[in-house]
Amino acid sequence: MGETVVIAPTTRNEGHGKFVLDVDEEGIVKKGNFLSMVTVRGFEKFLVGRGMEFAPVATSRFCGLCPPTHATASSEAVERSIGLSPPRHGLLLRELCNIGNHLHDHPLQQVLILPDFVKDPEKYREALARIQKMRRIGQYICNVVGGEAIHSPYIRVGGMYTNISEAARHKLTAMLEEFTQYHEAQSRFMEEAFSAAGVPPGLGVNDVDMMATDLIYGRSDVFEEKYFPYYSELLPANYYGKEIGVEACTRIPLLRGKIVEVGPVARLWKYKGWREKGTMALNRARLTEISLRIERGLEILRELNTRAHTLNRPVSYGIGRLGIGVNEAPRGTNVHITRVEDGRITYYKAMPATMWNISTIGKSTEGFHYKWAQWVMRSYDPCISCATHMIVMHEGRVVEERFI
Repeated sequence: MGETVVIAPTTRNEGHGKFVLDVDEEGIVKKGNFLSMVTVRGFEKFLVGRGMEFAPVATSRFCGLCPPTHATASSEAVERSIGLSPPRHGLLLRELCNIGNHLHDHPLQQVLILPDFVKDPEKYREALARIQKMRRIGQYICNVVGGEAIHSPYIRVGGMYTNISEAARHKLTAMLEEFTQYHEAQSRFMEEAFSAAGVPPGLGVNDVDMMATDLIYGRSDVFEEKYFPYYSELLPANYYGKEIGVEACTRIPLLRGKIVEVGPVARLWKYKGWREKGTMALNRARLTEISLRIERGLEILRELNTRAHTLNRPVSYGIGRLGIGVNEAPRGTNVHITRVEDGRITYYKAMPATMWNISTIGKSTEGFHYKWAQWVMRSYDPCISCATHMIVMHEGRVVEERFI
């Protein structure tokens, strides 16, 4: 007879997650469930009625790991609702700021998986030192381009608040070249660690479809035309079952009635012909993505006119049209949807990357011993706080309140 294995809270990930795994007598996962245990914070509700400029300010506070992606997706959702196009060089700076965030965040995932792959204390410390040097450069890019290393207040509705100086452009170029040296050494180190780890073949491989809108930055029009018409969602109790789902705090998004995977493998799958899936493919895909982002960052710095205009003011304040903003966050496709009328938000919805992946993580544990479940989870680098956006109302009254 099988049994249920519960792993809670999961470790070395952002937020509070929980596995509920149905396993056979040998501990092999037959049904994998991964769910968010972060309580709902109500961003989408308290944004309603606020000025449209507040949207990127508030949503960048979803969490502290990847604020630029939320500010960017939010700004673009507002812009598409009111019919505003930012200047070209403002868009270049937005992309550069998000590249800085990827170059800070992707190496952080290596910190979280190092204990799984590296047992030698000296090599572990050397790897951490390289990773921290890379992360410092990524944060510096966000600080210079976005105005702050964390919440990037220069990302505004209409573009970017200000351009960077010519001196800053030269310094960022030099720092990206320095980053390249650390990354090349760290990639060789991680590849050796991956090869020696003894991970079961095929760990984390699933039959889930891939979703991505761009290789690096994100395309709102691609999501709106290719994916949004086929979008639906389930409440957690309807997906996990009432016994499990009553604890979960995130919607389950579906495309054509099925769960999907977003993130590094999905982007490389869609735009680079990548054809490997699973835990180790995800870990390796991040190394590839770092290289692609360094290359693109240097390209932007060569192309950027530091005297160019970067912010357009609105000429319309909205008539309630639906605006969809999409950015490819470190963890995958990040979608914000809003309606703006007379400069105020009348509707808001967020579908961050881990919201798409959270059900896929559970499915990807199936077929392997439950001791590997957290290895699978960490390869997705879930940001569970970002994923948690759900509130259930009935005829204007609160159905249930929970206090932890």
